[in-house]
Amino acid sequence: MEPYKISTVSRQLKRSLGERSVNDLGRLTRFCRREREVTPFRLAVSLIESFAGRSATCIADIQRAFNALCATTVRYKPFHNQLAKKQFPMFMQALLDELLNGLACEVLQFSSDSPFATFDHIRIQDGTSFALKPALVGVFPGRFTTVSPAAVELHADLDLLSETVNGVVLSPDSSAERQFLPNVEDVVGGLLLADRGYFERPYFEALEAAGGHFIVRAGQIINPLILDARQANGRRVKRLHKQRLKEVASILKRFDCLDLTVQFDGAQGPWLCRLVIHPNLKKGAAPRYLITNLDPAVFTPEHVSDAYRLRWQVELLFKEWKSYANLHAFDTANPHIAEGLIWAALCAATLQRYCAHVAERLFNVAISTQTAAKCIHHVLGSVLRTLIERPRALNEPLERALRYLADNARRAKPERDRISGRLKLGLQHIHAAA
Repeated sequence: MEPYKISTVSRQLKRSLGERSVNDLGRLTRFCRREREVTPFRLAVSLIESFAGRSATCIADIQRAFNALCATTVRYKPFHNQLAKKQFPMFMQALLDELLNGLACEVLQFSSDSPFATFDHIRIQDGTSFALKPALVGVFPGRFTTVSPAAVELHADLDLLSETVNGVVLSPDSSAERQFLPNVEDVVGGLLLADRGYFERPYFEALEAAGGHFIVRAGQIINPLILDARQANGRRVKRLHKQRLKEVASILKRFDCLDLTVQFDGAQGPWLCRLVIHPNLKKGAAPRYLITNLDPAVFTPEHVSDAYRLRWQVELLFKEWKSYANLHAFDTANPHIAEGLIWAALCAATLQRYCAHVAERLFNVAISTQTAAKCIHHVLGSVLRTLIERPRALNEPLERALRYLADNARRAKPERDRISGRLKLGLQHIHAAA
């Protein structure tokens, strides 16, 4: 590996998580007007180290981790007072935005012979929720008032090619999901994948009118008029012509796959789109409805189905957040602390993914971001400690950490990825395509 490459990574990290930039962000958000023992920079770096290191089970753990990393003896009460500031979540959210913008690189691309190569980006929209302390029900009301009266949902807009989220929105779990879909103009030129909770006909009509493309799962309540029906081999199914979907629901399971042209009616007028139906092999389970505007002459039903399966990448992201970045409810009734620690966990997860991505690019190996998140705590502490104590000497521990990931976090079965996994549609690692 050439020295300038690790230097580039080091400079990028210091620009986004360096002392001057983070302290400036603390002043900008009014989190800290005077720098004392707990500076914005020290607090942010120690929070990331604590959340990435699996030691953040309670606030006292975070305080002890701060003292260990920063070689200080701040007592619990003054430390807690810093987290209790109303500006704390604003500061941590602003830091997350900085990390998402500054620590991202392309890691995947479609081969030129893939029909999906025509898209500039593939965006995946989904959300994940978890319960908070019941005392926070007034600020974060949950959907399940008896079991989890207080809960939040994080709505993520994941970019598939960089494996990094474009943005995250936090809301009470009781809020409807559809309002958090990305702006139509941001999707134009790309492909949007979304689960059934995000199916909103006016939105997807507007996206189609603007030239965007989508694959969205729909629930069993839809009942469009079938204008044309074909099997996967192109053979027309005449008995479905001019039938309502619910009227023929009982016979759908006879077909391995159906590719329909359907018409939705409503106050907005008729809307024609494509509906790809796959039966669910589980006994009594409903078929899967995928609504899309992809051209059937270019994208087969198998293409549509395999592309929608890529949505699973956002579920893997959520698993990393919750299992390896300590995203969970803390025992606090203070909404500022609860929200701020959520953003801190996402900052840690963002840095974990960034390290996995640059290790892949620098050492030309396919890295599993989940495996990297599992083991990075073994080497990340030395990187962050050097960032605090001797930032000019960051290259050596950073290179050692990235080399560790290249040796210990490689994808287990890359051949399987190409046959039946995420690379099936022609995706390839950029380092392998270079």
